[in-house]
Amino acid sequence: MNKRERLEVIKDLVVRFPIDTQEEIVEHLEKLGVHATQATVSRDIKELGIIKVPSPDRGYVYGLPKVSASKIKATNVLALEQMDKMLNIQLVPGSSAVVKRQILEQFQPYIFSIISDDDSILIIVKNQEILARLEQVIRGL
Repeated sequence: MNKRERLEVIKDLVVRFPIDTQEEIVEHLEKLGVHATQATVSRDIKELGIIKVPSPDRGYVYGLPKVSASKIKATNVLALEQMDKMLNIQLVPGSSAVVKRQILEQFQPYIFSIISDDDSILIIVKNQEILARLEQVIRGL
């Protein structure tokens, strides 16, 4: 099985099953005869933009983002704070990878650096004038 096929299987798994760990994805893949390490699954999750979403009975589980490639979903954004050439974004836990990728797709030439963790992103821009447009896009206006 090639990478593209494995990515499709992983997307299918997170839609069909309430999976909350990468190890569970590895186990499901093994049952289907696909050998993948946890590190490979981790990279695949990042590439696919898979996020953790609330589950009524399991806390947070993996799910596919409901965000289009051209628009950042404003409901993932909890707070924005600007200082000089920096913009700090507080997000719903697990959504930063998708939001970061979308920001980079639209604003890569204007960004000096971008740092993210599970629920926040810090953006440092090259020119302060782009901050207003960046903030407007992130708020979904």
